[in-house]
Amino acid sequence: MNNMGEKKWIQAAIGLLEQRALRSVDIERDLCMRFRHSPTARSITAALNGDRRFLKLGEAHNSSLYKRKSHKVAVWGLRGATYSEVSPYERI
Repeated sequence: MNNMGEKKWIQAAIGLLEQRALRSVDIERDLCMRFRHSPTARSITAALNGDRRFLKLGEAHNSSLYKRKSHKVAVWGLRGATYSEVSPYERI
């Protein structure tokens, strides 16, 4: 059920997180393949932070070929679901 004003990609993110927890950059990569105007990892984090259906499980490093330093990104899951504590964060 799509709430008025809900971002179109939220339901796709819920579908992804039903299988395993994901880093915001991994959600971004998957949504980029599905939606013409997909959100950035930063905007995904902002949206999921404000939505009670999602739970920030922690942070993981994200290394990049384009940046000198790796940085931490949020790892997201669904509230009420249990996931493995190590990558690939499969649902238990």
